Amino acid sequence: MVQNFQDAMAICRWARCPYAFVIFTCNPQWPEIKRMLLPEQQPQDRPDLVTQVFKIKLKELINDIHKKHILGRTIVGIYVIEFQKRGLPHAHILIFFVKDYKPHTIEDVDRMINAKLSNPETNKLAHETISKCMTHGPCGVAFPNAPCMEDGKCNKQYPLKFQSKTMTDINEYPIY
Repeated sequence: MVQNFQDAMAICRWARCPYAFVIFTCNPQWPEIKRMLLPEQQPQDRPDLVTQVFKIKLKELINDIHKKHILGRTIVGIYVIEFQKRGLPHAHILIFFVKDYKPHTIEDVDRMINAKLSNPETNKLAHETISKCMTHGPCGVAFPNAPCMEDGKCNKQYPLKFQSKTMTDINEYPIY
């Protein structure tokens, strides 16, 4: 583990700072997992299956990023896999881009990231997936018993203020 950390720091020293941070989380509802479960089993009963499917999908994502250049041309990437409290794996991925592909403007960020909810009429599957897997809540005054609620407020700072266009904060962190 120490050697892996030292290698990652050496890459950061050589490539400078990463320009993209991607979190890839296992979804226990993936059809590849559900299909292999016995009738009475739940995904948490088969950590071997869950991690194997996650590893295959992570490998494909890494291939898409570094070989198919879905975010732009990269020079290197670093990732670490962690397990959440509920036992599901997720990866934190740092991506270092070739100089000409580094995002420098708001338009560059918008080309890489889509923070919009898909139209349910034109892309029903994307809308359902994002609504189910990638949105926070419900929480707030109407749901005071939600796990994220502390002292009457969401500890994840939701709901976020609506942004009609992407901006950056004082540290150049994008605000969608």
